[in-house]
Amino acid sequence: MNAVNRMINTNVRGVRYVAMNTDAQVLGLSQAPTRICLGEHHTKGLGAGGIAAVGMRAATESTPEIRAALGKADMVFIAAGMGGGTGTGAAPVIASLAKKLGALTIGIVTLPFTFEGTRRRRAAEQGLSELSSEVDALITVPNDRLLTTVARDFSLNDAFKVADDVLRQGVQGIAEVINVPGMVNVDFADVRNVLHNAGTALMSIGQGVGRNRAQLAAEEAIAGGFLNVTIRGAKRVLFNISGGEDMTLFEINEVAERIGVAIDDAADITFGAVVDPTLHDTIRVTLIAAGMEEVPTARIEAIKLDQTRPARPMQTNPSPPAPPQRWPNQRPPQTPQRTPYAPRPQRNFQDPRIGRTVKQQGAGEDDIIDVPPFLKRYE
Repeated sequence: MNAVNRMINTNVRGVRYVAMNTDAQVLGLSQAPTRICLGEHHTKGLGAGGIAAVGMRAATESTPEIRAALGKADMVFIAAGMGGGTGTGAAPVIASLAKKLGALTIGIVTLPFTFEGTRRRRAAEQGLSELSSEVDALITVPNDRLLTTVARDFSLNDAFKVADDVLRQGVQGIAEVINVPGMVNVDFADVRNVLHNAGTALMSIGQGVGRNRAQLAAEEAIAGGFLNVTIRGAKRVLFNISGGEDMTLFEINEVAERIGVAIDDAADITFGAVVDPTLHDTIRVTLIAAGMEEVPTARIEAIKLDQTRPARPMQTNPSPPAPPQRWPNQRPPQTPQRTPYAPRPQRNFQDPRIGRTVKQQGAGEDDIIDVPPFLKRYE
């Protein structure tokens, strides 16, 4: 509810807010002009008790009110927390209704902290799986990223403001791409092309100031902030560049080149450019991407570091492998004589004795030697 209130306070253009909850007391704290107490007859306004099935039943009971609130919206954002009762159970029901009404439906959800326990994590995973089958695009924000991103002296309230701001950026970034006209314009059809049936998606905003502002803005947008995906390998990409009247063509080209290096070579790319006189000496990049694979949270930082490191040179002379252990009195197989210490070639060859391809030993942990049948009885 706090995340929605913060979105409302930013005055995002062209967005209408609807708050839904099974807890009437919490719902009363919302600043949204439209508020729906889900399943009021079933829950009596006392919440879902952390049970997703109760949240789902409550949303199903309130289907007429939800349909009326969604109306004829072209796009619906569903912001929810996974792992509890209402968000986990009700979000898939609301998403299904939105898609049936013809809206481009995007889920932006938070995942629980690890310390919240296995039960809540499993509930979140189940809810995420159900929601992903009902939305066009899904953006996930793991709360655990707060523990590795914010300073140790951040207050609890300030830390959650950071997570809420990621939800706000997702809504505001996409909404402004559609609603703010530009010199090179991007419209709703462009956004739909990127996000329609996209699955896992990324939405991030980067901002740079000063001499290297284009580079800084592009790199911040590519990094993806709190999200548990990276832009690597994205098949569909939309980026919008906003800057003051001093923004140059070469800066736009620099942003495009940096994004182009990170995505799939055959990606479908749409870009827009907006001149905003209020952005003096500043460039802002809004990036929307889809079609990339989700990366486990623990690996994200390593992947981002790898983007800035040169490739490690390949080892041309690997250490000779340890001799295989044998049973006593076992006769070793006949092998061609080699010059001691001569490096083994790293290649596959055809063994004339058994008529099979044999991969050379010592090239890596995945290498396999096909043992001749007459030796297999000694293994």
